[in-house]
Amino acid sequence: MKYVLFLMMILFSKQAVALNCEKQPTCEELNYAKEDDPQCAEDGYILCPFDFSYKKCLQPDCEKMGYTKSEKSDWCGKLAFCPNDKTYTACKALCEIGDVYYADGTCGYAKDYDSNGSKIPVGVVVTVNTEGTHGKILALNDLTLQDDYTFDEQNPFGGSIKEIPFGGYHYERLGTHTYNTNSILSAFTKHDTWLWDGLSATKAAFVETPQTIGDGCQPSDKKGTLRYAEYCDTPGPRAAMAFYPEGVSADDAHLGKGKWYVPSLGEWIDVVGTGYTTLVWENEYNRQPDYKQVYLDQINTTLSRLQQKGKAQSLANYYYSSTFFDSRTFWTFNLGSYKTAIEWTDRSYRIRPMTTF
Repeated sequence: MKYVLFLMMILFSKQAVALNCEKQPTCEELNYAKEDDPQCAEDGYILCPFDFSYKKCLQPDCEKMGYTKSEKSDWCGKLAFCPNDKTYTACKALCEIGDVYYADGTCGYAKDYDSNGSKIPVGVVVTVNTEGTHGKILALNDLTLQDDYTFDEQNPFGGSIKEIPFGGYHYERLGTHTYNTNSILSAFTKHDTWLWDGLSATKAAFVETPQTIGDGCQPSDKKGTLRYAEYCDTPGPRAAMAFYPEGVSADDAHLGKGKWYVPSLGEWIDVVGTGYTTLVWENEYNRQPDYKQVYLDQINTTLSRLQQKGKAQSLANYYYSSTFFDSRTFWTFNLGSYKTAIEWTDRSYRIRPMTTF
């Protein structure tokens, strides 16, 4: 009977194509394949009506997809249910905004973190895709510098200097995108990718040998001084690019050295929440933007809980971004007022590095 129905479908399809003079779709265009689906049940396939050698899985097998009927609620923080049979479950480490991100690449609720356990927290999730598999995380603490304005990779949070100069005053930065107060509004409206690419922006600011130093750095400026850090070095971007968290090796492909960066202005706004209607900078306006502060509350709750266990530091107000106004000034963001400002690169602010997962 099944094959009779398929033959009737073929005849009907050919008649319809002939009447409409339309090209008949191929089985591949209809997402049929000749290969077996390793997650499909044995009787879960349907055949392509145009070629019975092609098939499509409509009924995946729960066990083949990794789901089981064993009880997991006593040890698993996040249960996922098999879409075909809710009696099958799996412990899925899918990430949500506000989750603790661990060195092993898994996520969990801050309330479930055990400081005596084996998991090492390295960040807090601030953005994530719909599936919960990819996103961005902020480090658990602000970076610091030692007394001589150098960054100690082995002690990234314990230095005496809490506010770090961005540095490179009067540097000519290659490859940077600059946004004035008019162009940045247009760029946000068009969702310019550079405004959400802090890694590329940080690398552009991380200049080993700038083309021109201008009238900033002087031969008399000595290493280990504030002026040298402001005019002759780029300690902010350098620290972010050199950072890697405790419990992670420097050459780790995802969380190691060179993977962290100074968040861009767009990325800082994403930390606050969703749905801004205006971008406000302190120098010209005194209006509050229409932010929905939904994410920041979740992130701060996680950081506060981990701070109580000595593993994190709550977010401050002012942070600088890796988005430039021009070669000498950059955009900052105030997490307290949700306002932006423009500052010179010799100014010092806090740095909370970010990375992707």
